[in-house]
Amino acid sequence: MLILKKLLANPGVKYLLTFGIVALALFSVLATPWADKAFTQPFTRMLVDLSAALIAPFDSRVVAEGDILRFTDGRGAVQVLAGCNAVEVCALLVAAILAFPGRLRDGLIGAAVGVLALQVVNLGRIISLLYLSRGSEHLFDFFHAYVWDAMIGLEGLLIFFFWTRWQERQGLKAAASRAAPDGTAS
Repeated sequence: MLILKKLLANPGVKYLLTFGIVALALFSVLATPWADKAFTQPFTRMLVDLSAALIAPFDSRVVAEGDILRFTDGRGAVQVLAGCNAVEVCALLVAAILAFPGRLRDGLIGAAVGVLALQVVNLGRIISLLYLSRGSEHLFDFFHAYVWDAMIGLEGLLIFFFWTRWQERQGLKAAASRAAPDGTAS
């Protein structure tokens, strides 16, 4: 029992347990049919519609039809499925940020900004894959399976890294202001 108490007192272990619980909870909810119907499918269609709206001023040949973004001439299309909408990476990022020690308010703000940043890059991914679908199937497959998956994952890690550094600076500022009685840091 003493070993378990010491283990749970370790900040790293506490973080990993909290992260695991939050990630498991988020993925459990996302795996339900009602979450798929009420959130994932509408969110995915919204990404496709937004991609088409972003392209429209530059290329009138692109239309959105449900979860498919395609060219009207039939020479290229992408279907955005679960896994291609970056929802899973967003869930991992949210779990990582919320599990990190700090104020819940800061965690919620960090998670929201992080998810927004991930989805902005994901829109670029969807649009680039649409244009790659007009060319080489091998090049499309390579970018779809390797380049963009790695880039989205790396972006999630970078967002978390920068967010933890920001949290650390916030903590240092708070400690400095508590140490100075007049509120100025020395």
